[in-house]
Amino acid sequence: MKRLTVTLLLLLLLAALATSASAMEWQGNFISDYHFQFNEKQEFSSGSRLTLQPAARLGPARFTGELCLDLQGRPVVASPSGLSAYQQIFPWELEVREAYVEIYDFPLNRMDFRAGRQLIPWGAGDLVSPTDNINPQDLVDFKDFGRRLGSDALQFIWYPGSLTVTAVFIPVFTPARLPAGWMELFLPPELAGLSEEAIQVSLPATTLSDSAFGLKLAGRLGGFDLSLSYLDGRYDLPVLETVQGELVDPMNPASRKWKEASLIFPRRRVLGVEFSGEAGGVGVWAEAAVFFPDKVSTRTKLELPPPLPPYIDETVVLSDAYTKYLVGADYNFPDGTYFNLQFLHGFPHERAGKKIEGSSFFALEDYLLFALEKPLLNGRVTIVPLAGLFAVQDFKAISQNYAVVLAPEVRWSPVDGAEFTLGVNWMEAAGDSLFSSFRDQDELYLKIKYSF
Repeated sequence: MKRLTVTLLLLLLLAALATSASAMEWQGNFISDYHFQFNEKQEFSSGSRLTLQPAARLGPARFTGELCLDLQGRPVVASPSGLSAYQQIFPWELEVREAYVEIYDFPLNRMDFRAGRQLIPWGAGDLVSPTDNINPQDLVDFKDFGRRLGSDALQFIWYPGSLTVTAVFIPVFTPARLPAGWMELFLPPELAGLSEEAIQVSLPATTLSDSAFGLKLAGRLGGFDLSLSYLDGRYDLPVLETVQGELVDPMNPASRKWKEASLIFPRRRVLGVEFSGEAGGVGVWAEAAVFFPDKVSTRTKLELPPPLPPYIDETVVLSDAYTKYLVGADYNFPDGTYFNLQFLHGFPHERAGKKIEGSSFFALEDYLLFALEKPLLNGRVTIVPLAGLFAVQDFKAISQNYAVVLAPEVRWSPVDGAEFTLGVNWMEAAGDSLFSSFRDQDELYLKIKYSF
């Protein structure tokens, strides 16, 4: 069925290209990357991605799309029959990141209308932004943070004078895409061993009351871009709602056995503000987002040996408002060297002011993100000797809870359109933050990219 769907989609694209060759524009790139991990197994991994970006304009309307074909470099053969299945020997996946139509001056003058799957980035930050909450996160590769999935939305952009008013309506909820083994990362440790069959995921209903709505006002003041935004939607990461099990020996907590759990996606309201501009040749930006979550409780039920009644407990894991914020600056030196520095309170996956034992939330941490780039040989070579982040959960005990990520690399463009990147991802961490789960995945990587 999947192969038939992809084939039909490709046929439609070819038909569109053939019937409107003069109007259709194509851009894209091809990336092939190879990774070698410095762990005990010394594992290799590889993969390729073909990205196509078709666009066509006819009169006051324009179509824009982005299709990504992921070619995984590792076979997934798990049975004898898999040796005769191309899909298991060469696994691949087609992703439609964007596909929308935009009509200008519709339905009113000075108003543009977009419908379809869209990436709608809000915020002034580089890679991460506290106010960027419309599109769900794409965490399939957590180290490649900042990626988002497209949302099927209706968007109106109105230009009444010097203001820009953006209204977004998302009828159907879309969850974040999580990495393999996500249960070990996002569930309490004692539940990580549950099988997939024992965990129920409840998506919100496709009703009007479960849809999402966003509004943003943007303008300029004193040479700076300013905006105020509001979003009424849901968390894209699941929350533990109920967990059930049994306690074989009431005198021995270690005899506790969990049997099933359920996950939900609670609602949240987000009020955001941001500004960006230039001061004395230095680019500066800042933003803040206040999250107002619905009250979330986790209900625990443990069956005890007869005649004891079951143990039932309900713990509030999320109720208070919390704030994420970011301050950043960058500067281009006369010799072409570029420096970027950001301070961030609260990564996108974090959603609690403090750590609550037994919850599936990560508390807000402080991050310092940095990058230094130096072009050489008329821009054909770029060295990045310093790039990464430093994270701290508690400044009173830094040695017990920190993460350092360094990602230096060298980029070389031997011909127009082609780029070779050789780099290292190195991490050192302590504590229970999400980054600590990746401290044994230091790697060397080679990436080859061709843009057309």
